[in-house]
This record gives sequence, structure tokens and C-alpha cells, in this order.
Amino acid sequence: MLHEISLSQLRVGMFVASFNCSWFSVPFWRKSLLINDQATIERIALSGIETLTIDDSRGVGPTAFVESTDAPSAAHQAEIVQAGHREPALERRKRPRTPGKITELDRARQTVQRSKAAVIDMFMHARLGRAVEVAALEPLVDEIAASVARDSTAIISVTRLKSKNEYTYLHSVAVCALMMNLARQIGMTTEEIRQAGLAGMLHDIGKTGISEALLEKPGALSDDERRAVQSHPEIGHALLCRSENVGAVALDVCLHHHERIDGRGYPYGFSGDQLSIFARMGAICDVYDAVTSVRPYKMPWSPSDALARMIAWEGHFDPRLLRAFITSLGIFPIGGLVRLRSNQLAIVTREDPDNPTTPLVRAFYDVERGCTVTIADVATGRGGDPIVQGENGEHWFGDEWPAVAARVREAEAPIIPRLASATGPSRSFGASRRLW
Repeated sequence: MLHEISLSQLRVGMFVASFNCSWFSVPFWRKSLLINDQATIERIALSGIETLTIDDSRGVGPTAFVESTDAPSAAHQAEIVQAGHREPALERRKRPRTPGKITELDRARQTVQRSKAAVIDMFMHARLGRAVEVAALEPLVDEIAASVARDSTAIISVTRLKSKNEYTYLHSVAVCALMMNLARQIGMTTEEIRQAGLAGMLHDIGKTGISEALLEKPGALSDDERRAVQSHPEIGHALLCRSENVGAVALDVCLHHHERIDGRGYPYGFSGDQLSIFARMGAICDVYDAVTSVRPYKMPWSPSDALARMIAWEGHFDPRLLRAFITSLGIFPIGGLVRLRSNQLAIVTREDPDNPTTPLVRAFYDVERGCTVTIADVATGRGGDPIVQGENGEHWFGDEWPAVAARVREAEAPIIPRLASATGPSRSFGASRRLW
């Protein structure tokens, strides 16, 4: 049964079915989740959410108590101890936040709001034909870089919860953060990370030359409309060329973020080595944020579903960079190959709807010993064997990978080709952090 409760009634063990606020205020990847610890409650409190809806069929039900600024009664303390829960501060009336105490999520929200305002201003001036003032964006890019370095999930989680009316502007902020997070994952220098972020912030500036009605059209585009929309990389590149202090990386990503590895992208149909690493990064980050966001013509895909589909789009993305991107997010699609902290290889078999970063996996191969192990389903959440990184099945098992994966999914011992051995890590993506 569903119950609407106040924040002060929220307890460990409850299942939140929905937050009674806009998506932008929700500090999580999911709009519903099981409250596993007090830290999660405190995180919700910092977001300013006042009321929630819980489902007692999936967790603890509401408990009647009287809110008071006084200490809880002995009977209530005994009830809490018996239930195995520590008395949370929020059981009493919510007090003002301690001055100066701020979380990374708070900082991320403030940074995103400032960045959104700057992007709106940039787009407005661009629509009037004015040059882009890169100097005004650089401090915000540095601020986002600092946030990503402290907590790679904060900025990304805040920007993902955008409404369709905010998409045009927050998409630029999101791609900025995703680009820098990916750049850090593959071992780029501090300056390269910064340039990647600025490129992400500027990549869609060409959309200022496309009518908003066309960009927000809910139905299918005609051929002429599609050609108009696909002109935005060249429009943006021309605008940035007229602006001062725009680096080569930003120009490159603006012009080529819709190109594909197989040459079927636009505007020029470049392929493979014709595309810089930054352009290939931009393609991944742009698409991921687009498909996981609310759009006028589609509902968002879940992060896990989006990554699974992106992997399946053969020829679209650089496969090594896509694996690095997945590792940087910590979200692994069902069917993907991962390495666990125990140095075992495993296949993701089930997503945890409350925490997409801790799926259920099926372990089957020991990297250190170079041999199969007894197939076992392994939890990667608290108390389990966490995922260290994504892996490439073909690099480990060659052409036999589909057959190996199929047998593991059926919980049958796979026939491992001689290719897989203790020397395997030299062929795996995760063997070297610095790849380019």
C-alpha cells in the first residue's frame, strides 16, 4: 500500500515509491529506491524534499510518532534498538542546517544552476549573432572539473534530472561533466581534461541557428527538417571560429560530435582515424545524455538500458572508449563482461532497480590463475564483490566469446579457448590506464 509521509517520518528500511517534487530536486539516479542507511536519508534532507510516497509492500511501513524538539521517549528508543536502527537526527523536527556544512551534491546543484544561467546567456547572445565569450565559461568549467574530481557522480546525477524545457541548456552542462569524467578515466592530463570539458560545454552552440520549434518538434522530421537540424555542427563551428580564444579541441568536437566510426555520421562522413579522440568522446557523451533525458519526442531510457543499446549499435562509437565511458559511470548493462575486485570475470545478469551501479553478476573465470571457477551468482553491492571495471569479451575469448557468454548465462561451465590465460590482461582494455 502507498502512503504519503513527511520527510521527518522517513526511516531506514522504507521503500520510496516517489518523491513529491520535480525530478530536478531528486538527488538520485532513480525516482524510487530502498532506504538502506541513514546517509541516504540525510542526502534526501539536503535536497529540500518535504514529502515522499512509500510502498509498505516493498519495505517498512509508516510508524506513527509525535514530532518534537525534545529527545525521544525511552519507549521509542527501545523500539528503535529492537528494530536494529540507529535513531536518526531526522526523527526529531528538522533543524536548520549547520552553517558552512555543505555536501558535494549541494555544491553540484549550485554549480549546475550557475552553469545553466551562463549557457542560457551564451545561447541568447549567439542567437543575436554575437561571438561566444569563452572567458566567461572557463571558471565554470574549472568548477565542474573540481566537482568531478571530488565526486564523479554528483554533477552527472544532478544534470540527468532535467525537464524537457531545460534540456537544451543543461545538455551542454551534462556533456561537459561527462567529457571530463571520461577524460579522467582514460588518464588524460589536467589541461586535456579542461579542454574536453570546454568542448562539451560548447558542442551544441550551433543549435542557436535552428528554430526552437523544430528542435522541440514531438513528431517525425521531414527530410528537409532533418537536414536543417543536421546543419547545427557546421553552424556552431562557424560561430566559434568568429569567437576569440576558442581552442582547437572545442572547434573539433563542435564540428564532429555527430560523426561515426563507420563513416555513416554527419556532416562529413568521417570515419576511424579521421576522427580525433575528443570527437569520439564527444559522440559518446552527447548520445548518452540525450537518450537518458526527457525529450519532446521520447521518454528517457534508464542508464543501464541506454548503455546496452549503445553497445549494440555496431559502428557508431569507438568500442574501447565506450567501455571506458561505462567504467567511468559505474553502470554496467545486462550481458556485459566485468572484472570484480576478486580478479574474477563475470557477466551482468540482473540490474538492481534501486542502484544501477551494483547489479547481480555471474562469475566464471579467475584472471590470476587463468582458469574457470565454479559458476556463482555474486552480489556487487554492500558486502559483495564490487565491480572494478568493464572488460571486452572478444579480447579475452576471441571469436568464442558469444558461445562462452551463452553458456555462462545458462549457468553451464564454458569451454574456454586457449586464448584466455593468465596473460589475458595484456589484451584487456583495463590493462593500461593511459591509452592515447
